[in-house]
Amino acid sequence: MTAKPAAYDKEVLYAFRALFDGVANDGQQKRALEWLLFNACHVGQLSFSANERESAFNEGERHIGLQIARMREPEALQLIEGKSRAEKMAAATKKSEAGRKAGE
Repeated sequence: MTAKPAAYDKEVLYAFRALFDGVANDGQQKRALEWLLFNACHVGQLSFSANERESAFNEGERHIGLQIARMREPEALQLIEGKSRAEKMAAATKKSEAGRKAGE
C-alpha cells in the first residue's frame, strides 16, 4: 500500500519553509499547524476503511495528530509536571531504601 500524500498549496509550502527557517509569522505558524493536523494527520475524520491495513495506517496518522493537538490542553503541562514530581519522589524513595539496606 502506497500512502497518498496530503494535498498542499503554495501558502502551506511557504508556511512550512518559514517555520523550518524559524521566521514564520503568526499566520504561517497557524496555517502550517492546521495543515499538519487536518490534512496530513486527518484529525476530526474517521480512520475507518474497508481495508484493515489502510484503517490501521490512517489511525496511526490520526494518532500523531491527536498527540500534537493534546499539547494545547491545559492538562498537558500538569501531566509533565506531575510526572517529574512523581519521578523525583520515586528516585528519593529508592535512594532512602538503598541507604536503609546498606545500614542493616
